[in-house]
Amino acid sequence: MKIVIHLIVGLVWLALSLSAAAAPLDALLTALPEKASSLGFVELGLDRMNGSLDFFKVRDKDPATVGTRTGDYRGAHVAGSVLVGNGLWLSGSLWQRAIDTAADTYHYDSWQVSGLYRFIEAAEHRPAVALRLAAWGNRAAQTETTTPVTVPGAILNTVKVTAPADRQLQADLVGTWMPMPNLDVSAMLGVGATQLSYGALTATTKRNGCDYNLAFNGNDIYGSLAAPCNSSGGVIQQFYDRSGDYGVDVVKEIAWHGAFAQTGVNLAWRSEPWTLVAGYVFLVVRRDAVDSILASRGKPVHTKNQNVTLEADYRFHPHLSGFVRTQLSSNLFFNDIPVTYNSATSERFGHRYSLYTIGLRAEF
Repeated sequence: MKIVIHLIVGLVWLALSLSAAAAPLDALLTALPEKASSLGFVELGLDRMNGSLDFFKVRDKDPATVGTRTGDYRGAHVAGSVLVGNGLWLSGSLWQRAIDTAADTYHYDSWQVSGLYRFIEAAEHRPAVALRLAAWGNRAAQTETTTPVTVPGAILNTVKVTAPADRQLQADLVGTWMPMPNLDVSAMLGVGATQLSYGALTATTKRNGCDYNLAFNGNDIYGSLAAPCNSSGGVIQQFYDRSGDYGVDVVKEIAWHGAFAQTGVNLAWRSEPWTLVAGYVFLVVRRDAVDSILASRGKPVHTKNQNVTLEADYRFHPHLSGFVRTQLSSNLFFNDIPVTYNSATSERFGHRYSLYTIGLRAEF
């Protein structure tokens, strides 16, 4: 019990110390990290996503989709894990991500900290069983779209959100069997909670032929004339509205919170110098307010995601390996970057995507 308490305290401290900092590779979870690295590892990876296997080729961009044949994504990460006690592992990762559309590029910093404690050791036909506690999230300094956004009652020509972020707390129970010396089979069941937040929301719009800057304070909207304007009906210098008058609830639509559950399985086969891993995760999420608002407007609601992860690792030195990883997901960024899901973007999450990673892993 004492070691579990220390683990929880350590996770809280790490999460607070990295508050400015990706999504977990849950399809590869195992209760026996020692099978891959006896004491720990550090890895560096580069990520690309595109609609074809030629993922190094930059495509023409399309305003409606990201990650399809014409979208583009790129990222880089550093991750590590260390054995700090008998069956106790601490892990962390930092990512930088960039998502391109036709007119805009969005930059996100992602972070993850976790601790895994194996409280049942494998014996004969009994699996090793471990509990993993994790905190992870994504954050941007700001995101701005220059593509018009239609909301009930108005068209916003540009929208800027400062400090958009998501934070997740998660717990997973993992069991690993060893039917053969070179084959591991793992199963996982997990639950978690998500909270989105933002700093400020501003926008621009046109009213009676004049351009206005909008500032949102919760659901209150303050408009001010952006530039001198002549209008036959007179020019309003400033105005006040409530977004609720247009059927919009800003906080619930872009700063939602929710809960999720997931289950998965993976196989790891080892034959020096090769390690091959294949994993599958099924996730279900329930979001408060935002999804019911989307349904009332007749817009798509996405609550389920399937992810298949494949990895090939080649050890070319006793302590160095190169790896190639592929993630195939049924919904765009569904459980990687929750902050990108809101009432204005939900339609994009119906797209499948493939994420490719190449990297180097140093073990110690």
